[in-house]
Amino acid sequence: IDDLNASLERAKEKLDQRDIAVAEAGNIAEAALRLNGVFEAAQASADQYVEQMSARADELRQEAESVRDQAKRTADDLVKSARTEADRILREARNEGERLKEEAQKLLDEARQRTGVEPPTIDQLRSREEEGKQRRGLFGRGRKS
Repeated sequence: IDDLNASLERAKEKLDQRDIAVAEAGNIAEAALRLNGVFEAAQASADQYVEQMSARADELRQEAESVRDQAKRTADDLVKSARTEADRILREARNEGERLKEEAQKLLDEARQRTGVEPPTIDQLRSREEEGKQRRGLFGRGRKS
């Protein structure tokens, strides 16, 4: 009887140890399932964040393209406006040059008629100016020390 009681006690202890092991295994499995759920939620959050950032990057890319296109249109308008203004200024300068040339020609014609003398040409005036500079240079006038 004592042997049987001792054997029964050992069997009960083994059974208790198995119950504890099974309970612990259940707790570990439960914990693993819970952790798995946490990891799934974390992964879903990470996926959502990446998706939002990707969408925001696309929005920013589109906005940048829009700003670039607007800047190009503005620059093209400025260039066109500048060319138009430059053409206008050149036209006015040519017209003014022609007007001055005609006025100078009239003055020359009037001088010829009044004096009967042909006025010097531009080349003759330049030549005289150069001769004067050379003379002043020979005698030391006009030189800086």
